Amino acid sequence: MFITAIFDILKRYVHYRAQLACLERLDDRTLRDIGVNRDQMYAQAWERARFVHA
Repeated sequence: MFITAIFDILKRYVHYRAQLACLERLDDRTLRDIGVNRDQMYAQAWERARFVHA
């Protein structure tokens, strides 16, 4: 159970980094079009990483 929790957190972190990398590549106009500003990128990426299935 403890090992599963660690792997789940690790999987979420890897997905978070991938989401963040995608958001960081976008310009400010594109971010504004999707309703995210640079200050919110980290929170948005972490929130989206919560829904990882696999």
